Amino acid sequence: MHDLVIRGAIVVDGGGHDPIYADVAVSNGRIAAVGKVGSDAAEVVNAGGLALMPGIIDLHTHYDAQVTWDPTLSPSPSLGVTTAVMGNCGFGIAPSPPLLRDLIMRNLAIVEGMDLDALRAGIDWRFQSFAEYMRMLRGRGPYMNLGVLVGHSAVRTAVMGNDASVRKEPTAAELTEMKRLVAEAMDEGAIGLGASYSLNHSGWGGVPMPSTISDLSEFDALVGAMGGPGRGVVEISSGPIMPDAMEEIAARHGRRIFMSTAVALYNEQHPERALGVFDACAAAQARGNELYIQITCQPLSFDFTLASAYPFYSHPAFDPIKAYDASS
Repeated sequence: MHDLVIRGAIVVDGGGHDPIYADVAVSNGRIAAVGKVGSDAAEVVNAGGLALMPGIIDLHTHYDAQVTWDPTLSPSPSLGVTTAVMGNCGFGIAPSPPLLRDLIMRNLAIVEGMDLDALRAGIDWRFQSFAEYMRMLRGRGPYMNLGVLVGHSAVRTAVMGNDASVRKEPTAAELTEMKRLVAEAMDEGAIGLGASYSLNHSGWGGVPMPSTISDLSEFDALVGAMGGPGRGVVEISSGPIMPDAMEEIAARHGRRIFMSTAVALYNEQHPERALGVFDACAAAQARGNELYIQITCQPLSFDFTLASAYPFYSHPAFDPIKAYDASS
């Protein structure tokens, strides 16, 4: 006898097949049958021709702040998302020393287009360390399953403060502390490390987001601090950094690295570039190094005004404008 039978659904299995009209049986928390299923079940749900599909896993979200005041994580669950990964690009909100919280919020307001007043009013700072942040998440009971990346920019800000966005080289003691924070986060349930070297990732007043100015050796050190080979994954908005540099780090630490890079998007001016990036990752995998592209499968588009002109942020000619503070 099955635990559950969902009868008469339009099943979209996510495998690229055409939808089918079918029953779905579930036993011990797993799909046991798809097709014509008998009525021998502890529970029967009549789908009435509604669509039935696996829950969507959203690999790239920035719900890190919103989840502190909105456990529904709207609107993702209403769109079919049942699992989300947060902390992408390294822009988390933990660790969060109290004196640096406004800096964290101001940078988030720019780099992720969040309303600063909403962040200031909404974030429930019942945490400071990454461990306390994870305890807060578990206690809040978010509607979706969550995986949390510890962020390169987050730990750099926690250790270096305002210097994080202007000083490329940390001191030896600062790097040691950043490595400790990453290792601690992994012990407390982080699924890996998020980072960015994207030229578009600017914070408040046009300053670069902290990780983007760091030497690649710093990122390498933090990847190593995650633990032994195979422990956790790395997501990086890699910007101009090419797969060969990422492969070296993946190989050195035995780590899966997922590159989120617009270089992998088709560009009419460079029609072979995107495929070249995918080919380089495939070659790395053939050598036993787990390097992957993680990018949207459709063209990237923006709605923007000069008040929120994110697409211009990687152009030096725009620097004086993006640094303009309307309140001054």
